[in-house]
Amino acid sequence: MSRSKKLQPINERIAQDKGLSTLLKRANQLADLNKRLQPALPAPVKGLCQLANIRGETAVFACENQAAASKVRMFSRDILQIMQREYKISVKKLRVVIQQTD
Repeated sequence: MSRSKKLQPINERIAQDKGLSTLLKRANQLADLNKRLQPALPAPVKGLCQLANIRGETAVFACENQAAASKVRMFSRDILQIMQREYKISVKKLRVVIQQTD
C-alpha cells in the first residue's frame, strides 16, 4: 500500500459499497429477528439454535452439533408455527445446519 492512500473508516467503506451495505442490513435484520425469536422457542430448544437465514419459504437454523440439530428438527413444526403466528413470517420449511467450528 502506498503512503499516499489513506485508510478509510469502515462505516464510510460500507456506505460506499451498495452490496456490502445491503448484506450488512440483512445480517442485522436476521440477528434482530433471532434475538426476538429465542424467548418464544419451545423450552427444549431454547439456546440450541440460531436463526441463520430465511430463503423464500425456508427458515434456516444453525446448531452447534448433531444432537442439538436433532432436537430442533423434532420441534420444527412448533418453530414454524411460532414464526408464522407471532412474527407473520410465511415460512413452510425448516432447514437445520451444523455450524463448522475450528
